[in-house]
Amino acid sequence: MTIAVYSGSFNPFHLGHLDIIKTLAGLDWIGKVIVVVSPKNPGKSESVYISSPQDRLMAVKNAVEREGLTGKVEVSDIEFSRPQPIYTVPTLREIQTLYPDDQVLYVCGADCLEKIGRWRNGSEMVEDIGVIVFPRVGYDLEKIVAETLIKYPEAKIIRLSDAPREISSTEIRRRMENGEDYKDLVP
Repeated sequence: MTIAVYSGSFNPFHLGHLDIIKTLAGLDWIGKVIVVVSPKNPGKSESVYISSPQDRLMAVKNAVEREGLTGKVEVSDIEFSRPQPIYTVPTLREIQTLYPDDQVLYVCGADCLEKIGRWRNGSEMVEDIGVIVFPRVGYDLEKIVAETLIKYPEAKIIRLSDAPREISSTEIRRRMENGEDYKDLVP
């Protein structure tokens, strides 16, 4: 079975995130989607978080349940008990130990893949584990994949053609701060 692991702080969880989960769950070749809610991104300040990790976890779980995706999608708090900082590759390795007979692939956008060389263990991510990459507006996915393959010739990259709607958690937080409407961007 192929397991797609989609992780993030989901701060807040929005319809773009939900689009990705629904797309992954709808692919026949993916047997399971694990959505990992990260309590804290190592590259972000604590001050950007608008809700607790537990509240963000519940928001994702509730959206997955409302969409009827619980049969194929698991929402995980696997990172909640790990010491800070939390990096993605060790989480993926832990998931691989839970599913030793399955292929685990990391899900990211073209923007993330473009920066993978700056990630801790980025080469391990693309060459040993493998990624499923979504297009993003403003990013040339084919060019990014080609450049990644030059830098990491053993990279395992699966491209998806459907782009999720462009919604930014940063924009939602800005709207919240300014008392502007954001309800059309969140489930």
